Amino acid sequence: MREAIGGTWLFQIVIAFVLLFTAFLCLSINHSKAFNVKNMIVNTIEREEYIDLDNPKDDKAIKRITNYLKETSYRTTGKCPTGYTGINRDGNKDNHNSAFCIKLQDTRKNNAKDELPVMGYYRIVVFYQLDLPIFNNIFNFKVTGDTRILSNSFTKDGYYRGPENMCQEYRNGKKYGNPKRCSSVDQNKIVE
Repeated sequence: MREAIGGTWLFQIVIAFVLLFTAFLCLSINHSKAFNVKNMIVNTIEREEYIDLDNPKDDKAIKRITNYLKETSYRTTGKCPTGYTGINRDGNKDNHNSAFCIKLQDTRKNNAKDELPVMGYYRIVVFYQLDLPIFNNIFNFKVTGDTRILSNSFTKDGYYRGPENMCQEYRNGKKYGNPKRCSSVDQNKIVE
């Protein structure tokens, strides 16, 4: 009888370690997948240099990101923090069941809100979870990342000074036409 009780305790300890190892393995795999998704989102936004958060359904970068999510079978969702725009797997706004969240961080000083160009970077939040085979979803975690500072995060139309005194016209947040040399006196004045 004594050996039977000892064997039961040993069996329970082995089961507990197997469950802990499985949980750690699941968490590691989900974290790795979320980290790869976050990196892909950051790279796509940096390549496009602009993302339309007001109309995400028609944005080229959002379409590319949602296609990637479908290809990799990334299914984890979560609730976006305050101030973020949530995008679901279909490319629609959804702050409560989001595949990822995006927020444009403005890098201008507080007293320079009227100053152009609008420069900023995007902050990304991607979710992953501890998903055990028997217990299902137990905890939801976040992976965050930032793009580099993008000077093309324009929210207004007009001419904006770029490097080497070259001005570029922007319409609806996208480059329009070829860059031209601009005056050093007025950044919106174009000099041919």
